Formats: sequence, structure tokens, C-alpha cells
Amino acid sequence: MTWWLKARATTAFIATALITSCGGLLFGETDLPVPVLTGQSGSFLVGHLITVLPAAMLLYGLSRTDTRMERVAVRPMPFWNIALGMSAAALTVLAAGLLYAVSNEEIAVVVGRNAAGYIGFAMLVSAFLGPRTAAVVTSTVPLICAATGWTPAGQPEPWAWILQPARSSLAIIVAMLVLAAGAAATGMRRAPLEIKR
Repeated sequence: MTWWLKARATTAFIATALITSCGGLLFGETDLPVPVLTGQSGSFLVGHLITVLPAAMLLYGLSRTDTRMERVAVRPMPFWNIALGMSAAALTVLAAGLLYAVSNEEIAVVVGRNAAGYIGFAMLVSAFLGPRTAAVVTSTVPLICAATGWTPAGQPEPWAWILQPARSSLAIIVAMLVLAAGAAATGMRRAPLEIKR
């Protein structure tokens, strides 16, 4: 178990989740200038972008081990990977809830929701493409949403869940469904084969 915790860089992963929550509260409402390809420019915030960091750390931890070795491990590695991802998602949501209760700032809700959704998306993509490819795919999500996720009126498109305001129940439902799908995919699939160079 100690080996698994070190291999997954769990300390750095949990620290990143907590720092993201606090950083989102402090700097989350800062506008970022992003070129818009469709619709009218909306407010793309730091809180929409930095919430991808816990997912990136999760994928970093997943990519540090030999997938061939884990494929034949006695312990159920997919179960432990699910537990790690779900624990981090729960931690970010809990931290965001506490920060919202203390500050009454809605950006805290957005940070918790988006971080949990990104973690689920990262687990989902990693189950099929491996953690290295999933890191690239996951990091493009906020950029795609920032560039194409706006209506002509400057409001977030319904599919751009990371851009939705804190009170959007649709965005919360989508984030939780993505998290559940990521956990299910991780549990059903063995670690994908990756070509070693």
C-alpha cells in the first residue's frame, strides 16, 4: 500500500486539490483574455481554468507506474484508482462547500463542481487512452469551452458545463454524471496498453 501511495504521488495530488480550492476562491473571478471562435465573448475566469489541475495531477500519478505490471497485480488496481479519484473529487467538493459557507462567494461552488467534473473526465479518458494521452485531452477541455462555448448573446452554451454559473443545476448534474462515468470506466477496463519507447 505504501508503494502504491508513493507511486500515485497522493500527497502532491491531495495538496493540489486543496490549493486549487483556495486559489479558486482568491483568484477565481479574474477574467482571462481568450480568443472566441463562435458566439460573443463571455467571462472566462481563472476558476474555469485552474480546476483542471487536480485532474492533471491524478493523471501524472497514474502515468508513473508500469501498466503491464499493474495488469497482473494481485491487488485490484482499478479499485484503488477509483478510490483515489473519488476521494480527491469529494475533497475538492467538501473544501469548496466549506469555503462557500465561510465566504458566500459563488466561485467556490464553481471550483468544486468543475474540479470534480475534470477528475471524472480524466478517469474516463484514461480508461480508454491511457493517462498520458488523457492528460492532453483533458487539458484541452477548458480551452475548447473558452473558444467555442458561448452563444451569440455571450452566455455559456448548455454543453459547456464548466462555464455555467454556480446556480446551474444542469452543470452540477453533468459534472456528477461525468465523475460517475469516469469511475465506472476505470473499474470496467484494465489499464490500456501503452507503447514504450
